Amino acid sequence: MVRGQHVRRAFFALVAGVPACTGVIPGVTPHDVRFDAAALEHDRCDPTPVDPRVYGAAVVQKVDPYYRYVMGGPNGREAHIAGAQLELRPLPGISAELLERGLMCRSAQVMLGHAEPAANEPYALADTWVKIDVSSGRGVFVVKLSAEDPERAREVLARAQAFAGQGAR
Repeated sequence: MVRGQHVRRAFFALVAGVPACTGVIPGVTPHDVRFDAAALEHDRCDPTPVDPRVYGAAVVQKVDPYYRYVMGGPNGREAHIAGAQLELRPLPGISAELLERGLMCRSAQVMLGHAEPAANEPYALADTWVKIDVSSGRGVFVVKLSAEDPERAREVLARAQAFAGQGAR
């Protein structure tokens, strides 16, 4: 019994000490996303500004919620809001890869303060990444914008809907 108490005390001391140690373990501390943005801008982006046709509201044809599905719920899968899915008109001379790169560079430049964001621009948030995935099909570019949590996902969706409304004018 005495040995069991020592084991329990040692276990609780270890568990209680873990949060205090996380600052010492590399990669566990909170990370500044601006560092990642600067690395992306340096490694993948040209020093010239991104072509405004790539991120302008005028090319947005449609905005829908973007959902991720997880196992669970009464039907076996459950939908979770992840962000927004945009359909963009194709641009002459721009491939899906170039569009994705341009939007990622634009996001990094806005996050770093090297470019002024348009009102409600959904491709970048001030303090966190918006994940950008671009594909093409059915004569349009499909841009999936996802955020790290449901609150940010709703923010991305609301910004995308407002941004698309600006292009319709």
